[in-house]
Amino acid sequence: MAMKFSDIFGTNDLMNNPKLEEVFNKTRNMAETVSKKSAEHLEMSRKKVECLDAKTKLSRLFEKYGELQYNSYIGEEVNQSELEDVANRIALLKEKIELLTIEIEEAKLQFNEAVSSATKKTRDAFQKEFDKMNKTEVTVEADDAEVTDASNE
Repeated sequence: MAMKFSDIFGTNDLMNNPKLEEVFNKTRNMAETVSKKSAEHLEMSRKKVECLDAKTKLSRLFEKYGELQYNSYIGEEVNQSELEDVANRIALLKEKIELLTIEIEEAKLQFNEAVSSATKKTRDAFQKEFDKMNKTEVTVEADDAEVTDASNE
């Protein structure tokens, strides 16, 4: 069964239709929500890049620390303050990576929940309107109608 525009919105007048305006408002609200969430998602991506950068730096520091330890092992003179400095920077970067990872996971969870909630609200609103349309009774007036039995002819 094909539906016509006028069946859904009650009129063919697009410009002065409150139901159509409501649909546009709901769609606009959803678009605004998604836009805000996209900005939050961009921030999460920035944190991911920052975390990857910290992991790269950590890898270099582990390499430097290993080189210093090896030099000490083979009997070369190693500056202890440099070794301690590298060890402290490793600890700081590990802490930073842990915090960024937690922030990223929290942001992912919040983003997914917010988009899911907004989608559900929009879907429910449209479903409510659709259900209202399907419950509308159609009445037909037949004052001058004549019923004939076509099987007798």
